[in-house]
Amino acid sequence: MRSSLKLFTWFGIPVHLHWTFGLIFVYALWIGYSKNLDVISTIWLMGFFIALFGCVLLHEYGHSLMARKYGVETRDIILTPIGGIARLEKMPEKPVHEFLVAIAGPMVNVLIAIALLGLSMLVFSGEHWEFFKWFLKDQLLFSGSEESGEIMEESGMTMSGILFYLPVLVATNIGLVVFNLIPAFPMDGGRIFRSLLAMRFGRVKATRVASLLGQVIAVGFIVLGLLNWQKASTLTLIGFFVFITARTENSMVRLEDILRRFKARDLLRRNFTRLTENDWMQTPVELLQHGLERNFLVFDLSDSLVGALEEVDIVAAMKKQDLSAEVARYAQQVELVNVDESLQYVYHLIRQRGHSIIAVVDGRDLVGVIDEAGFQHFMQLQTTGKA
Repeated sequence: MRSSLKLFTWFGIPVHLHWTFGLIFVYALWIGYSKNLDVISTIWLMGFFIALFGCVLLHEYGHSLMARKYGVETRDIILTPIGGIARLEKMPEKPVHEFLVAIAGPMVNVLIAIALLGLSMLVFSGEHWEFFKWFLKDQLLFSGSEESGEIMEESGMTMSGILFYLPVLVATNIGLVVFNLIPAFPMDGGRIFRSLLAMRFGRVKATRVASLLGQVIAVGFIVLGLLNWQKASTLTLIGFFVFITARTENSMVRLEDILRRFKARDLLRRNFTRLTENDWMQTPVELLQHGLERNFLVFDLSDSLVGALEEVDIVAAMKKQDLSAEVARYAQQVELVNVDESLQYVYHLIRQRGHSIIAVVDGRDLVGVIDEAGFQHFMQLQTTGKA
């Protein structure tokens, strides 16, 4: 991503740091300044944020590696100030697989919390262990009350170093588990909820229900964040993210369901204009200006299909006044699909790979084309229930 800095690649998955992640360190400096922390304590605080996002990164790897087990790869993992995002190529369609992928992230945090708790039992003893248990309980129940700082001052213990890191990291990982299991789709808990519903009602209906619940919870996040802006402003951002992505994913699942029900033969256009590779570019320019077609197939003199000429290429020739150039100079590689190919693949070619026209074949015979405008019109009819 242009707005991200690549840190490294682990298990074949690139890890990127979003540019806004720098705000975390600005926030740490602000805390240090507002609480009159010295330089060393401020550095410890920054180190804590790094450790925290290390736990978040492992959480995302839990999702990614479990997804890989079911044949789904991860494009990358992006760390942002409000958490991590593992950009899976897709979610597994089998409900039980989605359940396992969704729950893998929180389970990583459970294991981290157990490991840190075990380490704490080895590191602390006596008075320090008693304080560790009290401080951990305080973090879990009160998110760090002001009383904890006063007790530390009275005991002579400093709230820094490993005595601060371990209980707070244990509490934070427990908090990540609890928060992520909230059934606010598309958060982990929402995906778990959707997968359980899908086992009984199917993916489309399950997504609709989970999305509606997710949006309701998202509104609650937004309101709570606004009412407690100083302590929970991040909750508002998370709420907006959940609300928007829940709506978007619900639309995508509905779209996938429609695409799965149709094939290329249901959409192909049999009548189309044919260009030859030695035509001047003046010909497609005139067709573009006076006709309805925006993209064309290109043939050689023996009537064999050799490429495609898309609107963007025609406009480029117009801007350069290169109207006497042969069509072959601007033609691009053409994609072929069989008449029985699912519209899911056609969607992939048009919307994700950017092809504006596709040739449809039946065996070795060219039988028609599917272009971007026709595909868009077809989908509008399907989503409005007119077809």
